[in-house]
Amino acid sequence: MKRSLALIAIVIILLGIYGCAATSSVGGEKLIVKYDIELAMVRKASDINQRYRAPVADTTAADVVRYTYEDDLFRSIWSATEAGWDLVLYNKSEQPVMIDWNNVRYMDVDNIGHTLLISTTRFADRDKDQVPSVVPRRSNLTEKLSSATHIYQSPLTGLLVKRPLFPIDFSEALRYKGKEYKIMIPFTVDGLTAQYEFVFNIKDVRQVTATANPWAAFLVDRAMGANF
Repeated sequence: MKRSLALIAIVIILLGIYGCAATSSVGGEKLIVKYDIELAMVRKASDINQRYRAPVADTTAADVVRYTYEDDLFRSIWSATEAGWDLVLYNKSEQPVMIDWNNVRYMDVDNIGHTLLISTTRFADRDKDQVPSVVPRRSNLTEKLSSATHIYQSPLTGLLVKRPLFPIDFSEALRYKGKEYKIMIPFTVDGLTAQYEFVFNIKDVRQVTATANPWAAFLVDRAMGANF
């Protein structure tokens, strides 16, 4: 009992340290690392020589940086952070568009592939098949995507939690500036599949002030020697 109480006390202390503090402190202000990520390019494998509209910055949301890409099939709005991706997809066609998430891949900065999880997939089911999404004609799909590889079991709580895609220690994070990664998504319409590559670029890595660190639990687990 005493050992359990001691462990709880340590966890509370560490959460206080990492939740209120961050990677560094300047003039009493707490700082956390943020990645500025743009959707830089979109390729369609079956039409390498065909020109499509380049992604453009979307200014409809004041508090988040988003990028828009569209062609004759769909219009997409992307927001990417060190936590994952937010996607809004509008089917412009007269046919349903199907996305088989089991065949979607996140290729990291080292070109290593990872499975992506959609918001309805439980972390505990990250190794199981996911239900495809079907976007009806002239309809929208809104999804939050995360990397299945970046889900781990906390040695302290036993819960499955998400860790950041990139380092959140500023000195290490700076090395990621200018690096690219991509998401490969197959879109199927009327039995025909076209694969798109959404290429993201890390434009900048910076420190911002914050009252709490969103990765506090991850930092506690790392401090306690968790393996990722």
